[in-house]
This record gives sequence, structure tokens and C-alpha cells, in this order.
Amino acid sequence: MVLSKMNKNNKVKKLSDYIMTFAFMYSSIICFIEASEKWQDNRILAVIILICGFFSFIAVFRSQIAGISIKLKKRNKNE
Repeated sequence: MVLSKMNKNNKVKKLSDYIMTFAFMYSSIICFIEASEKWQDNRILAVIILICGFFSFIAVFRSQIAGISIKLKKRNKNE
């Protein structure tokens, strides 16, 4: 009973991770497109939108960044 509940929670977590990854990727693409459209008229706004798009793109790799961070913390503890 508990094992099937854990398995179901893992599937839901995995699905939510896929949805969040898609949402971050979609928002970064939209930000990059908007920044390129506004570049000629309002460069300051375009740069702000570009930075937001960059952070949204970086968020796609949040799991990998967290894994690297954990490995570095473990390595620093062992030294």
C-alpha cells in the first residue's frame, strides 16, 4: 500500500517536473522573441526582458544545477 502510494507520488512529481520544464522553456522563448522585437525601439526594456529570458532558460536546468551543487558541497565537506 505504501509502496504504491510512493510510486504514484514519484509519477506525479516527474509529470510536474516535465510541465515546469516546458513552462520555463516556453517562457524563455517568448522572452527572447519579445526582446528581439523591442531591441530597436526600447533597448533598456529589451535588455530587462532578455535577462528574464536568460534566467528562465537557466531554470530549465535546475535539477542538473542542484546535482552539481550537492556534489560540490560533499566534496568541500570531505576536504
